[in-house]
Amino acid sequence: MKMCEAMANAGHSVTLVTKRCRSREEPGVRDDFAFYGVEPGFSIVKLPRPGLRGGGALYAAFVFARLLASRDTLVYTRDPITAWLASRLKRTLIFEQHGVLTSRRVNRLIDAALRSPCLRRLVLVSGALQASYLAAGRHPRHGDIVVAHDGADAPSAPQKPPAMGSRPRIGYVGSFYPGKGVDMVIELARRIPEAKFEILGGDRPRLARLAAAGLPPNLELVGFVGHGELKRRYPTFDVLLMPYGRRVMPAGGDLDISRFMSPLKMFEYMASGVAILSSDMPVLREVLEHERNAILVPPEEPESWERALRWLIGDPQLRRRLGESARKDLVDHFTWAARAQQVLEGV
Repeated sequence: MKMCEAMANAGHSVTLVTKRCRSREEPGVRDDFAFYGVEPGFSIVKLPRPGLRGGGALYAAFVFARLLASRDTLVYTRDPITAWLASRLKRTLIFEQHGVLTSRRVNRLIDAALRSPCLRRLVLVSGALQASYLAAGRHPRHGDIVVAHDGADAPSAPQKPPAMGSRPRIGYVGSFYPGKGVDMVIELARRIPEAKFEILGGDRPRLARLAAAGLPPNLELVGFVGHGELKRRYPTFDVLLMPYGRRVMPAGGDLDISRFMSPLKMFEYMASGVAILSSDMPVLREVLEHERNAILVPPEEPESWERALRWLIGDPQLRRRLGESARKDLVDHFTWAARAQQVLEGV
């Protein structure tokens, strides 16, 4: 949604083709644009994707029909099947990937798309992912590779986080999947009872399981917060946490993405101007620098995390400096507008 908005704002005519799957829709959403906090400057086409066995094949057939009938000048996709179909139909193509896939069948489609003369550019979200692709001999035969990290909206004006009150406010935003670090947030809340911790995100079953397990009284499970609302929530915190584990598993998969990821919330944290406390991982160091725009701590070491968080709580000047540096880096390098220009330049 954010990339479509950025490309539309750059003057392009954009249509987002996506899945309509009733069983996976967020209930109560009547306006997709308002839900994501984007301007309605592009079209959305939802193709049926039944939540049954064979639903993926049916969706692929609808995508094929859409491509066959359309006069789109450029297909930009993260979906390997769509990339393969577009290349077979000789459509100008940009293909974006966020990890290394393990399915041989899907990788054969990717390789076929990479060999196509229609592929103008392969977009990868981190330098580590690019190194992995090149080491495997996987690169476009006719196009180029661009490393484009994810991004965030540029704040309309410098945001000054509120002065820390009598009780520090510590925030975590994200999912509860393995490796995301919710367990570390709970442990920190137990170790630092004088601070107020909030976890934003998670679905109802996972929230219920966490609550049933017993939580410290200074930890609040806020639940799901719409993306359009998040930007107003971020500045209410004194410190924002990214406690990734050594292995990070995405939604609906068994693939460790810790080596290649470019987390959306990292850039949204940066845009907020709030101090970031993050796991120290090589791929995150492509964007974060210890004691310049974040504090980096070894993953899965509660004692180190406690020391670092207490350090940030006790040093308002450090928090302010880190937040300002991170926000400047976001504005200078990692806005959606800059990313859209980067991935489309010269095509």
